[in-house]
Amino acid sequence: MSIKVKTIDGKKEIAVKFNKLTTVEDLKHEVEKQLQVEKNSQRLFFSGKQLENGYNLDNYKINFNDIILLMIKPKRLDNTENKVISNNDKNTKEEETRNEEELETAQSLYYKIGDAVDCKDERTNAWFEAIVKNIYKKDDKILYEIAWEFANMSLEKVAEAHIRPRAHRSIPFNELDVDEKVMINYNIDKPKTTGFWYDFTITKIMDKRGQRELVGRLHISRDDSGRLCIRKKVKEEIYAIEAPKLLTERTADDESFMISNGKARLVPPACEECNDNPNMKCRSCGCYICAGKEEEDTLLICDECNDMFHMKCLEPPLLEVPQETYWYCPECKNDENEIVRAGDKLKETKRKSISDDKKLGRKWGGGMANVRRQKICYMVPENHCGPIPGVDVGTTWMFRIQVSEAGVHRPPVAGIHGREKDGAYSIVFSGGYEEDYDYGDEFLYSGSGGRDLSGNKRISTQSKDQTLTRMNLALAKNCNAPVNDKIGADAKTKWKEGKPVRVVRNYKLGKFSKYAPKEGNRYDGIYKVVKYYPDKSTHGFVMWKYVLRRDDPSPAPWTPEGKEKIAFLGLKMLYPDGYLETMEKFSKTTVKKRPTIEDNSEEDNSEKDNTPIKKFKSKKIKQTFDLEDELKDLIENDKVNTTLWEECKAKLSDGKPAFLSCVSERFKCVCCLGILYKPVTTPCEHNICLKCLKRSFSSEIYFCPTCRYPLGENYDIKVNQTLSSALLLIYPGYKGEQ
Repeated sequence: MSIKVKTIDGKKEIAVKFNKLTTVEDLKHEVEKQLQVEKNSQRLFFSGKQLENGYNLDNYKINFNDIILLMIKPKRLDNTENKVISNNDKNTKEEETRNEEELETAQSLYYKIGDAVDCKDERTNAWFEAIVKNIYKKDDKILYEIAWEFANMSLEKVAEAHIRPRAHRSIPFNELDVDEKVMINYNIDKPKTTGFWYDFTITKIMDKRGQRELVGRLHISRDDSGRLCIRKKVKEEIYAIEAPKLLTERTADDESFMISNGKARLVPPACEECNDNPNMKCRSCGCYICAGKEEEDTLLICDECNDMFHMKCLEPPLLEVPQETYWYCPECKNDENEIVRAGDKLKETKRKSISDDKKLGRKWGGGMANVRRQKICYMVPENHCGPIPGVDVGTTWMFRIQVSEAGVHRPPVAGIHGREKDGAYSIVFSGGYEEDYDYGDEFLYSGSGGRDLSGNKRISTQSKDQTLTRMNLALAKNCNAPVNDKIGADAKTKWKEGKPVRVVRNYKLGKFSKYAPKEGNRYDGIYKVVKYYPDKSTHGFVMWKYVLRRDDPSPAPWTPEGKEKIAFLGLKMLYPDGYLETMEKFSKTTVKKRPTIEDNSEEDNSEKDNTPIKKFKSKKIKQTFDLEDELKDLIENDKVNTTLWEECKAKLSDGKPAFLSCVSERFKCVCCLGILYKPVTTPCEHNICLKCLKRSFSSEIYFCPTCRYPLGENYDIKVNQTLSSALLLIYPGYKGEQ
């Protein structure tokens, strides 16, 4: 398998072939070879850890297609360069001091020190209560140093355009006018809850059956050019915006209004759990252990989870405040064996060193047997019985992990997938026992268990009796007969009424079966459990045996009809994303194209007769996958999605898998990221699942999720039946998001 090494700036990237035995030194050597960066100048990072010499990549849990960041150490600076840098720092500090000295105390025509004003916060562009502390002059501009009255923030210097007299006059709803600019409370993220105070221009006033609503433009940008059209239910007070007056024109009433009354306007609570109630115990804004808010000076905040803890509530209690720069609670504190600082090495663990396997000559198959899933099948739920929509009989994957990603057999290692209560969903037949047989349409399968697999002893022999529990019991429940954990059961003539089991044959089965694929893992369709029974193995231990018989309308891959269908559908060996391209980079010569399933199933007469491949293929008429007439008609009638369908049909020459891959990308819902189910085609020609669009409307979001085209509250939601029928023909049995 391969990994990628990328520079910090992202300008250079290389692929490196590795396995579990590759050392950090080997990786650095390959980086030096491809990027011409000396080993001593390399700093490699993965998942927050620096890779150190003396360890394998397996110690850092590096896997297939993972990205390792390369930081190149800068060359040492000489004394001259250091002096230049230090001088630059001094100049910067001197310039900042000079700017402070340029501010002169001044007087304003509209405000004086101590006035209560509203000030616009540059971070939220909302208005907050503030007090004028000082007035300065810089060049020809007046700057006001303000202190936030009810917010725990430092002093700030703002321009005169960002302050105005404190709003004090509440406007009754029946006195509001269209085109009037007022100050309202609004929460941009959660419109139904309390928010901050913004300027608002009214465009429509609605008062029906006691429901008072305002429609208008919310001013949310610094320069007043950005406006958000909203619909606001009136709950809080609405304030008039006060215009500034000259100091010489102020009356006695004006002077009283410019003095703070000490009352804060309604704002969102800092803690949504207790609404900032000081008498209510809360683990969100108080101690996470005792939920108390007393003794605030002894509350420590965890730098990872941000929860607070009383020093006395910790185990053991802390007697003084920690002196460390970062403090972590007991739950967030990492194991020291996992913490690797710059220049440090990994701590020794009890895990068996992989170098022992190297001494034994054990091979890891390039590491693909230990790769994690990179995709998850959302087409059907995990407990789905029967075929997977879009997966045809004869589909072959190079590696077991791909079978898991496709949803055909989800466990990456186990041979049986199921649950004791539901039954088995799928099995992989790889021929692990001598007593098993394979006749194609019927085979004998051995249960799981009875082996000591500690230390990853995947080839350990039978060491104890198997029991009819867990996966063995799940597979037994697929048989159309009562469960019997003593002698087993037989469905006899009613075996077809049992639960379906998806069967995947592995290439390892080829040791004693002619029905196994020559390489990879092949989906062979639906089988049913005919009977199951306990039997003594050659090692003298009890093993549970299962007889499975094929019950699938599609022809078997080894039959002439099955081979013809595989050729027609264009089913070829499926590889992980980027696998062939990476392998081609590693080889000195161009990688030869892997033979198709059709080529694997043919007799090797061409090799015996030394006939060139080109002549052999020229004698055979190539079949091209084509769509059914019913599906063609539906695609032709779906006029609004003509461009998308044309892109998909262009892939037909590459076979059905390529066509399905294109359909899944072009007809993917932007909300649930799954294939469209009951799609709604909007006026802007985008497709969304019916369920997803209704969920969006229930949240009062009346826009297209793709392009934000306004659909309106009264938009008539209609399913595109033509597109829906076409997708259900392509993916039979698909039921959308569960």
